[in-house]
Amino acid sequence: MKKTAVVTGAATGIGQAIALELAKEGYQVYAGARSLERIEETLEKGKAYGIKPLIMDVRNLQSIEQAMELPEKIDCLVNNAGLSIKNKPVDEITRDDWDAILETNARGYFFVMKNAIKKMDRGASIVNISSGAAKTGGDFVSIPYSVSKGAINSLTISMARVLAPEGIRVNAVSPGFVDTDMLKLNGKPNDYYGGVIPLGKLGQPIDIANMVLYLLSDKAEFMTGQIIEVNGGDIMG
Repeated sequence: MKKTAVVTGAATGIGQAIALELAKEGYQVYAGARSLERIEETLEKGKAYGIKPLIMDVRNLQSIEQAMELPEKIDCLVNNAGLSIKNKPVDEITRDDWDAILETNARGYFFVMKNAIKKMDRGASIVNISSGAAKTGGDFVSIPYSVSKGAINSLTISMARVLAPEGIRVNAVSPGFVDTDMLKLNGKPNDYYGGVIPLGKLGQPIDIANMVLYLLSDKAEFMTGQIIEVNGGDIMG
């Protein structure tokens, strides 16, 4: 029987790569986005693998509850839906900036997990997508974004501890600089990153997807509460 995986924020970039790789590996994938229009590209690319849309706004608790009422049990959840803004001076950061980012990147992650675990049995696995900005403060990203990713790391560890007795694992993948639309907010050309990343190249969404697939698999069945850095050596130790 196919395992069922839910991937939030699957319209583009890292989320799309994760959804497609899971589908190729034989999972029944529900690809999440705020609207059907946003997820059309992922559905088209994954048409041969039967990827299904999951319309969900992670900032809306009712939307989350309704979306997670799936007919199947959920074996895997990838929390990837995220929001960032251009970096701003401290005196220009507004309450709206904080609310939008934390509601999406932290509160949203929690309530998606809260509703998903109702449909999970022992052996299920959750992976949250964090960011190296949680440790570095971010070279170019906003303060609220960095703080939200630190919250995701703490949330991952807290949920891993709570869910361990239920046999549900919770880990996080923390990407460095990856070639996505969000990276363009930094205002740097892609070839800039090759000069600052020790491995000499910019990360690709598939690099993150490969680690997520490992953490969701039985090969990682003794791993929980871990924050795994995938960054080409940008953060070491």
